[in-house]
Amino acid sequence: MENTSCFNWIVRNNFVDADFWLVNKGSLKDLGKPINEFKPYYTGLKCPVLILPDYGYYLCVYFQTIGFWQQYGIGTTNYKNLRITDIRRVFNELSKQHSMSKKIVNIH
Repeated sequence: MENTSCFNWIVRNNFVDADFWLVNKGSLKDLGKPINEFKPYYTGLKCPVLILPDYGYYLCVYFQTIGFWQQYGIGTTNYKNLRITDIRRVFNELSKQHSMSKKIVNIH
């Protein structure tokens, strides 16, 4: 499946054709860790056309390194979960920022 949108990320669980995947279960420090190996229980991300998959991967490395995903970890024990709705919301906001900056550039 090819993502033909210039700005929209595709975020799904059990996503074989993703560019990379995020760890969505485990300790708080591991939540959101990007990996390059498919596992059906990881959340897959497909980058928009205008974003290189390597850039998207390293953006997620940065998010995980600064502990960004920890605020979204849910669970009552040391075993936390990252909801796909939260991941989608974050990447939809990124998409909106990119598309708004593109519209502003096109106006001038």
